[in-house]
Amino acid sequence: MKKILFVVMGLVLVLMAGCTVYPEDPPIIPPTPTFTNGAIQDIGNQPPDDMNWISPGKVNVANFYPGARAEYPVTVHNGNDTACSFAVGYRYPDHVDGDFMKPDIEVQDWVIVADMTPILAPKETRDILITLEMPEDADTFAPKWEFWISVMDTSQGQVKTELCVRWLVTMR
Repeated sequence: MKKILFVVMGLVLVLMAGCTVYPEDPPIIPPTPTFTNGAIQDIGNQPPDDMNWISPGKVNVANFYPGARAEYPVTVHNGNDTACSFAVGYRYPDHVDGDFMKPDIEVQDWVIVADMTPILAPKETRDILITLEMPEDADTFAPKWEFWISVMDTSQGQVKTELCVRWLVTMR
């Protein structure tokens, strides 16, 4: 019985010694994106062309103070096959990040959107400049606060998808 077992094991080893198994296609593991100020850096992955998207998802403003000005572009992409109108504007946040506070009502007056109703051609991507300008006589109501920039495709039907960029502001 031992001889049969050794013979069978020997045959299996001889057969396996000359065989190497290669997968037909190696597994594709997508690279992990690297984030800078909430925006995905170009690492070879392109965002989808056939859907609406915005970038970045988050903007960090540090060392802000009364009288200061911060500017950052929001990239908007029209994934539709037709030209579409978008609405871009200030939005009071539903919830805030970590130890950030919701803003006072006057913050909406400090936000300037360069083009609040852009019309984008099919598959067009465009930067919309957003400016946060705090008056010199403004009261600092919290050391950390957050507001959102809303982007909405107005050509959608009754149900509309809203995309938002979170602006996290840390005061001096």
